[in-house]
Amino acid sequence: IESGVDIPNANTMIIDRADRFGLSELYQLRGRVGRYKHQAYAYLILPRHAALLSDARKRISALKQYSKLGSGFKIAMRDLEIRGAGNILGAQQSGHICAVGFELYCQLLKQSVKRLKGEKVEHRVEVKVSIDFLALHPGEERTAKKEKLEPAKLKSKVCVPRSVSLPIDEVESQPNTLETKKRDIGKAPAYLPFDYIPETRQRIIIYRKLAQLFNMKDIKELKKEIRDRFGPIPKSVDRLLRVAELKVMAAPKNVTSIETREEKIMFTRNGKPITLGGKYPRFEKRTPDSRLSELKALLKEL
Repeated sequence: IESGVDIPNANTMIIDRADRFGLSELYQLRGRVGRYKHQAYAYLILPRHAALLSDARKRISALKQYSKLGSGFKIAMRDLEIRGAGNILGAQQSGHICAVGFELYCQLLKQSVKRLKGEKVEHRVEVKVSIDFLALHPGEERTAKKEKLEPAKLKSKVCVPRSVSLPIDEVESQPNTLETKKRDIGKAPAYLPFDYIPETRQRIIIYRKLAQLFNMKDIKELKKEIRDRFGPIPKSVDRLLRVAELKVMAAPKNVTSIETREEKIMFTRNGKPITLGGKYPRFEKRTPDSRLSELKALLKEL
């Protein structure tokens, strides 16, 4: 039946113990009726005597919610949420990718496919990136803007010796250096904007491809694909690609962590921080784009 039996005049289906069926099965079965001009009905019979399992409730609820034409993708995504994406590290047929992380999951999956095809498997060091002047998702950017717009609870004070007298306007003009630096930098967006790629499925695909990049050639091809499909690349997407480029450059040099904290640049190799003269390198530029260039140049010199 699931394979596509087509009986146009069939307009009624009764599924006994629907709680024992998977969401995909129920969706396919329901699609066997209502294939012609007649009004169709699908009755899902559930046990009255016992409370349904939480997963069964979720499946029935999803089937009721997505009843319009073209709901297949939404049903599939809901099924993925309920059952999990599988566990490629073991024999289990269900599980969640959060156990290993989305990027690592995509890399392992790609390596497994290549191995089965008999192709050469590229291994890459997992690089953790934490850049404080970039917002890697819209929520992070909104939080940064909110903090920036909130008025300071305490005014900046300048300590002046009692023996020195300064004009009031000169004292008030003295900035709080740390706060000024934070305000100047802010958080620049580095993600796929909703207005650039409005379809959720397409954004997920691009993020998945970003997680699977292994070399500079892959980055150039992905950049070309994004430009061809969605138009001129905005600044936020360009920054996201530059972050991916940093990861690709860091891996061959065994750099496992790239972190920035205010003015400091902190690279970690084999569990040990990389310093210059016992100190962390510091940024010379002020803008986020210039700082990304500094990070790239520093990685080249390692």
